[in-house]
Order: sequence, then C-alpha cells, then structure tokens
Amino acid sequence: MDKYLISKDEGEPRIYRVQTVGEFLELSTWLYGNENVAFRGQGRQQPLLPSVARDPEYVRSEVEVLQEFKREALPFLTHTPESEWQWLAVAQHNGLPTRLLDWTKNSLAALWFAVENPPHNGEPGVVWAFGYDADDVVSLDQCRRSPFEIVGTRLYFPDHVFSYIQAQSGLFTVHHRKDDAFVPLEGMPDADLRLTKIDIPSTAFATIRYHLYRGGIHPASVFPGLYGLVRRIRYQHELLRDESDA
Repeated sequence: MDKYLISKDEGEPRIYRVQTVGEFLELSTWLYGNENVAFRGQGRQQPLLPSVARDPEYVRSEVEVLQEFKREALPFLTHTPESEWQWLAVAQHNGLPTRLLDWTKNSLAALWFAVENPPHNGEPGVVWAFGYDADDVVSLDQCRRSPFEIVGTRLYFPDHVFSYIQAQSGLFTVHHRKDDAFVPLEGMPDADLRLTKIDIPSTAFATIRYHLYRGGIHPASVFPGLYGLVRRIRYQHELLRDESDA
C-alpha cells in the first residue's frame, strides 16, 4: 500500500494518508494481514493515553472516583456489573475518566469517530490501527484480579454490559502507571511494528462523514438510544461548519 504511505521512519509507527472511504477500506483491510487488529478514531492527533491520565488529580484518585461511581450509579443501571472490570467499562462509556482507552474492531466506526465533528483548526483526523496477539488480551484469570494491579498495557474485551459497547464492537486498552504516570501506547515495545497511523485530511471530513452516513455509520448506529437518534436527526437537518463552507 505504498501509494498511501507518507512516512516510514525507523522506530516509529508507519503513517498513511487516505481521502475517501474506499481508500480507507482498502488500506484498513490490508493492514497486518490476517492478524488481529483494533482501531481507534480521533478528531486530531493526541497521545494514546486514557482519559484519567490527562488530569493529575484523577491520576491520584482514580480508585476513589470509581468507588464513588459504583455507590451512586446503581439506580440508573438495568444490569449490575459483576466485577471491577465491568464497572470500569460502564464508567468509561458514561464519560468517567478511567484507565481504559476506547478501541473498536469495526474500522468504519473508528473512521466515523475521526470525522464526526468539523476539523480542529484544519488539523487532520487520525485512525490508529493496533495489531495485537493473544498474549496482549486480559485473560479470564486476570479478570479475577483488580484492573488497578495490571502490569503492562493489555487489551480488554468487555462483556456487553452497556449497549454502546455492542454497537461499536468495542474493546479497550487498559493502561498501567509507571512512576505515577500512565504509559502511552506509543511507548510500548515494538510500537513501530504494531501501531499504524492513518491520517484523514481536514478537507475530506465532510465528504467522508456523508458517505459513512449513507452506508449506515452514523450517531444512531454507534450510540443506540435517544442520544444517538437525536444526533442523527440533527445531522440530517443541520449543516456542520465544514459542510456549510464546502
């Protein structure tokens, strides 16, 4: 796929650039051959760190924050999580800062997350692809232990305790702390071999967003429920900033 390759520096993840859904599908299905691969879409380039790592206060109190969520969330849940791992997944999908970082097995869902909003100051969107193997996945035995005891960065396939997880084919990287700081995925060994970055030019956001919508990838498909429905209806009847300028 050299026609999409824009950077291949030694020791760094490869960087590709695509401008259409068709190009993205061609590249994303080719990456890593038959290996397992997870995708993450971002509206702009940011370190691959969980939300809890972005605020020092949360880093110091992440366990206490989750305990507070567990005490007060029960009246709003239709299913009570059975482990701290499940609680983390539910908390993450409801916006609580956790040590989980969202990924998906659905490459088109990742692409939608990259272009769902107008670009930020003309910056490109990013879809990360992460090739993993069985040793990276949290085992059943590890799930019996606390996620706060994890050593190294792992992949966690959550039970479908929340509808968004199922709709998005969701999974997580579970990050660990080293010297009171979380380790970004880019800092893992062999990151240059296991991580690939796909740039989406800001000028392509509106067209890709529209083509994804026509193909059934939109807020209502990735956020089942009233929240996603309202966002889909608004998209049908409103022009975003990059669409009105097109």
